[in-house]
Amino acid sequence: MRNLSFGFAHPLATKTSSAAVLALFALGAAACGSYGVDEGSLGNAELALDEAEGASIAVSVGVGVGGSGGSGTGGSGTGGISTGISSSSSTGVGGGTGGGPVEPTPVGPPAVAFWQFDDCNGSTTELLDSSGNGTTATRSASAACAQGISGLAISFDQKKDTVSADDNPLFTFGKNLAVAAWVNPTSVSESTLQTIVQERDSGDRGFSLGIRNGEARFAVTLTDGRTVTSRAPIEANVWTHIAGIYDGRFVRLFLNGEQVGQLSAAGTIRDVNAPIHIGGNEQKQQRFTGLIDEVWLSASPTTASEIAQLSCLRRPGTITVTPASTGPVPPNTPVAYQVAVANNDVGACAPGDYALQIFNPSPGINVSGGTTFIPGVPPGSTATFAVTVNGTEDADPGVHEIPFDVLNFSSSELLVGSGALNFELAEPTGCFVRTSREIFVKHLSVVEDPIRTTFNGPPEDPRTGAWTFARLMEDMAPTPAEAPAMVEQMLNTWLTDQVVNGFTVPARPAIQQVVLDEWPRSPDGSLDLTQAPLLLLGIVNRIDVRNLAEGHAGEGRFVFGVVSQGFPQQFTIILEYKLPASTEADVLDWANDWHALGSLPFPSEEYNAALQDITSRFAGRNAAPGRPNGSSLGQLRTNEIALAGPWELREFVLSADTGFLRPETVKLTPDIGFDGSATLAAYVNQNEAAIVAEQHTVPDSFQGSPFLGGSSFNNLTAWTAPGILNNEARHKFSLNTCNGCHGAAETGTPFLHVNPRSLGGEATLSGFMTGINMPDPVTGELRFLNDLGRRNQDLKALV
Repeated sequence: MRNLSFGFAHPLATKTSSAAVLALFALGAAACGSYGVDEGSLGNAELALDEAEGASIAVSVGVGVGGSGGSGTGGSGTGGISTGISSSSSTGVGGGTGGGPVEPTPVGPPAVAFWQFDDCNGSTTELLDSSGNGTTATRSASAACAQGISGLAISFDQKKDTVSADDNPLFTFGKNLAVAAWVNPTSVSESTLQTIVQERDSGDRGFSLGIRNGEARFAVTLTDGRTVTSRAPIEANVWTHIAGIYDGRFVRLFLNGEQVGQLSAAGTIRDVNAPIHIGGNEQKQQRFTGLIDEVWLSASPTTASEIAQLSCLRRPGTITVTPASTGPVPPNTPVAYQVAVANNDVGACAPGDYALQIFNPSPGINVSGGTTFIPGVPPGSTATFAVTVNGTEDADPGVHEIPFDVLNFSSSELLVGSGALNFELAEPTGCFVRTSREIFVKHLSVVEDPIRTTFNGPPEDPRTGAWTFARLMEDMAPTPAEAPAMVEQMLNTWLTDQVVNGFTVPARPAIQQVVLDEWPRSPDGSLDLTQAPLLLLGIVNRIDVRNLAEGHAGEGRFVFGVVSQGFPQQFTIILEYKLPASTEADVLDWANDWHALGSLPFPSEEYNAALQDITSRFAGRNAAPGRPNGSSLGQLRTNEIALAGPWELREFVLSADTGFLRPETVKLTPDIGFDGSATLAAYVNQNEAAIVAEQHTVPDSFQGSPFLGGSSFNNLTAWTAPGILNNEARHKFSLNTCNGCHGAAETGTPFLHVNPRSLGGEATLSGFMTGINMPDPVTGELRFLNDLGRRNQDLKALV
């Protein structure tokens, strides 16, 4: 019967399981680039065997496999994948540069022999067996040691170069044989077989793994006299892992860990009592030219996945930072870096799952893109992380090294390597504003001032407790004695549904466990404000939101974080005070006072005393005569997800009737039900100019119905609606809402701009505050958002 060959052209051809191959055979798929021969005679007539006819049908699937990142004849190598991953431009396995080789750990079934050749040296011709079986091989004196795929290899370039191991009872394979090696042939076109590994003596052959006529070949000779060969195209001058498996039913061929050929061959391998030859066969002169490394031989059942593991060589990744360094960069000038991580693994290794972790930079040096994850990076490809560094006037001039780690979550080693971004900040020139001292103050010397943030000082000392939640509430309440009741009444609003501007704000009763139960009480049962479970996170200058028409020069703010059971919660309370002003001169006075802080020694008592002078002017008792309780409080806002989901922002104001805090609408933020509505589109279109100029107000009602929200839930992707004519107006509207500003889609913010801290730790800020590149959620347009930078420029323009 004629030997028939079947194959298939299929998108999965380069990675096809044996089960899938057999299923496709059953469908009668057509051949693609490979063929198999059921060879009916012994190996002395290798050339004739290709045309021989036998009594059975042999089916072989072959797919050309090139090197990682390159291409192979009849198939394709690994290509590029998603954004952030690029393929190596080199051809062949192991293309690209990287760290030194990592010795492969024997995997899968026990080996009868494993010659790694790393012990090759000029003083001996013996080559030790790493399997533990003691099957030492011997190389001919002319077979030289050379650099291999992993450590050393054997170079075969002369006629009698060979490596051999004497016959051994372990070399009895029967129905189970697996053989594998890494090879780098200088030529693949010879018409006679180039032996990689062969069991043969005189005219008897048990198996052979070799190359001939541009093809890798794995052949076994069975006890009934048949020689069955599976084959597939192979390239010259690249490292390729070649392997064969025989299991008593099929002859299977693998290149670079992927099955590329299969033949039906029921039977048992002939026991020829012959030595193992590597790289040549003196009797047949079937010599190999090139390099052979990592020869592995087993007589146990072996799976395709075990061959894939065997073909994987883990190598250290290569980390490259661009630019390697910067010249002096002016403050507030962002510098874009790329951290490229090359996956230098070789063979059928699992893709790398890389993460970049950037550690805390120096104060005033802001980094965006600090923790990024790029999964599924194939061997021979590169993952590229984009990082932006921006230095403010607050940072010390000079070179800053920003450390980072690269992790690979698919590797047992985890850490790929460490490095640093080298950023050089130039000395500020002319008038400059120090953001961390004049705009957003969160240094521990302030927020953990041992006297102003505690009641540890003398009672008569005006510094004692000046920046505590207790003192601020006492100065805000109708009388200091009423402050605990005012605070508890505010907190109790979470226990029941509230109706604000016609909208129901659902209860969040967990306030009881998270806050109220944690709050110590005085002997009379009232909340002990001096032991409030809150930590000061920062003191903030918001002169940028000034509005003389409303009688203020902006705001001064205290930001507190809730602590429950000893841990910081995702819950902040912000006290937002108006800076009283009626003239431009008043605004300038506030601006100059804030700006003067930047010239004081820092950290120092002198600085803290000057800051207290400012905060007392807006947060002290009777700071704003004529307003409720004489307080200049504009609003108290809370941001939390500690009580329930989703994130929620609430707003409170002092009641002119009771002097206590009451729920209020969230300014500039419609009820979430209007997102995506025609009503929202109408409002944005009608107020386009004011919104773009950021001079708009959002009314309580619009088109005859309540519009402004009673609270702000942050489960938006972004504020948008069909029919909005100007996307910049949409963006500015969304940016000025509570949930848009605190949202991932518009500003890249998980929710909080000021993250809660523990004692001894400084609060961190969102990328929106410090600098982040964000694509517009509608158009994809890239914007650089840096709100502290914007506030810095605003104050600089005033002073």
